[in-house]
Amino acid sequence: MNAIYNEIIKNMKTRPHLFILGAGATKATIPNGDKNGRKSPVMNNFLQEIGQENLLREVSLKKQSNNIEDIYSELVEDPEYAETVSKIEAAIISHYQQMEIPIEPTLYDYLILSLRKKDCIATFNWDPLLIQAYNRVNKITSNLPELLFLHGCVAVGLCESCKRFAPLQNKFCPICGREYIMPKLLFPVKNKTYYQNIFIRDQWNAFDYYLENAGIVTIWGYSAPNSDIEAKERMLKVFSTQFRKLDQIEIIDIDEHELLMNKWQPFAKQTNFHLQIFSSLLDTIISEFPRRSIDGYTKRYIEGWWGKSTLTLKECKTFEELKTLFLPLLTKESYNNFEI
Repeated sequence: MNAIYNEIIKNMKTRPHLFILGAGATKATIPNGDKNGRKSPVMNNFLQEIGQENLLREVSLKKQSNNIEDIYSELVEDPEYAETVSKIEAAIISHYQQMEIPIEPTLYDYLILSLRKKDCIATFNWDPLLIQAYNRVNKITSNLPELLFLHGCVAVGLCESCKRFAPLQNKFCPICGREYIMPKLLFPVKNKTYYQNIFIRDQWNAFDYYLENAGIVTIWGYSAPNSDIEAKERMLKVFSTQFRKLDQIEIIDIDEHELLMNKWQPFAKQTNFHLQIFSSLLDTIISEFPRRSIDGYTKRYIEGWWGKSTLTLKECKTFEELKTLFLPLLTKESYNNFEI
């Protein structure tokens, strides 16, 4: 019996922690805008927020909606608006490509540095801030989580010949020399065939692995809109393939508690309703157990431990301060010591 129990504990600690990010995560990361005050818009009133509402001046929409995905879906079906569609796509790309992460440490920096290589951050966002944060905390440690871009990203480049992706700023594929292209960002709501896009398809296949195997799934600022119904159904199907009664779901959102419970109830049911709702990233389990979230969760809730973490996450004003904060954990890791 002890051997079986020990095997369960051992296997649990090797499982990944999966973060799923939506627009709310970026808005929380740059509440006052990016380095230059540029805001991260949401789908509703999107064109107004980026100052491009004039693109619809000569457009007659059948469906009364301010949601950019609804607008795009209607326009893309009408050849008359092909030029308008191209201008909308270009405006979106231009807005996001100009975004720069603030100089001081942000929530994205804390998040990435609080996870390890076995973990994963999957984002539905187009902005480049996650990659920018990754590049600078990579100077502190290279033991960082995998990043997945489920709807594409303006900072990601794809080599159509070699079927490999890399930062778009790298310009050319080192294997074949072909120029990287940006994977498509917008798809019609009624016919979201983005799984046929090789980049998006591969990102979702990797996402399926983490969703199936994660011991903790944290959903941050992702509202699972009606336009993403296919994505949500796929997520639930994959999540439900495994025994999840020992697993945990965290929701980081400022929406009403009851609304969030109802929205994520099908997922929570799989874990015997091991679901917690927080308003901030700094309230979640990675705040108490940075780089040790699965280890801390297992020790406390499965092994019955009543102790406290030796190091907790706190806000830092500089990256030198952030590096100093994490140094004890990183030093232990260099000796393959992952005690909390």
